[in-house]
Amino acid sequence: MGDTAHAELTVGLIADPGLPLELAEELKSWLPQRLASIVTDADWDVEVESLTLPLDDDGGVKLNANSKMLRDQRNWNYLVYLTDLPKYVENEPLLATVNAGYGTAMVVLPSLGLVRRKGLRKLVLQTVDALHAANSEDREYAPGESRFTRLFSRKDGSDDAESMDEFETGKGVSGRLMMQAGMVRNNRPWRLVPQLSTSMAAAIATGAFGVFYTSIWSMADYLSPLRLLVISLLSVAVMSTWLILANGLLERPRGVHHKERAITYNTATVATIVIAVAVMYVALFCIILAGSLIIINGQFISAELGHAAGFSEYINLSWLSASLGTLAGAVGSSFVDEQAVRRATFSSREFERRQISLMDKDEDKSEERAGSDS
Repeated sequence: MGDTAHAELTVGLIADPGLPLELAEELKSWLPQRLASIVTDADWDVEVESLTLPLDDDGGVKLNANSKMLRDQRNWNYLVYLTDLPKYVENEPLLATVNAGYGTAMVVLPSLGLVRRKGLRKLVLQTVDALHAANSEDREYAPGESRFTRLFSRKDGSDDAESMDEFETGKGVSGRLMMQAGMVRNNRPWRLVPQLSTSMAAAIATGAFGVFYTSIWSMADYLSPLRLLVISLLSVAVMSTWLILANGLLERPRGVHHKERAITYNTATVATIVIAVAVMYVALFCIILAGSLIIINGQFISAELGHAAGFSEYINLSWLSASLGTLAGAVGSSFVDEQAVRRATFSSREFERRQISLMDKDEDKSEERAGSDS
């Protein structure tokens, strides 16, 4: 057995641009060594490529339809696709699929939640193991190494060979919450902040009033921390709502389980926007605080307030001014490019899926108008 020549097998890791590609690059050096320690009848190589596979009319990835061409062109034995596009199977968040006939597997990153590197490594390793097991009559494992438990134990019930994917899903409420968190993580809310430069300019201009107008000093000094907190939360909520409605970011999915998908997609969108606005709020607060410490003399503010002023008074002033500035920033967001906001809000594949959905709706409206005209 020890004299048997090892087969040389190549795994192609293709990934959507952005975070999926970053994670795939991290797997490139780790995966061959780990595969070699588990599956001892082959020498492994891993190649990584950024590739955006086309979507079908339902917003699903055409993986199996393109697998033979991709594998033949690149001389890959197995193909594993990392995507940031969320997907449901049997009304549960999809974790991964394996199709032994096509030699393909797909791992859905949002379903892995926020902290995903350990889970991703385990899942990719198991998908490759499952593909190799299906194509090997005799498997050799390292001494003392037990065979991996097969994740992919269920079929989707279709007789179509292209649809005969084995799959695993996230279970119960925890699986749904993990996918929700993963979708927000994939969206990377901080990317939206640079697109809000117009809003930030309006917010800074309005917040500057707090630095120069003594009436705002007095109001900030009078309000309790709880009241200031409520005002700040209200300002973030107002600007978030404005951004969502003005840019048409809410979605109304159609088809099976459309209500649950609407809740999932829109909750992730709202969370992404709120986090982005909160980041902008904190940045605005820091800018105003720095400006007030530089511009406002401590003795002068004490004289205006009628009592000794310390750092807490500067904090309260900046807190109220940032809230007022954020409210003004909501108006400034009206001048932000709608497409730029959508691109910054969603991951690349989620943006593409939503664009397809919008095109379908526009076509339906055109057909309805044409029907009414006739």
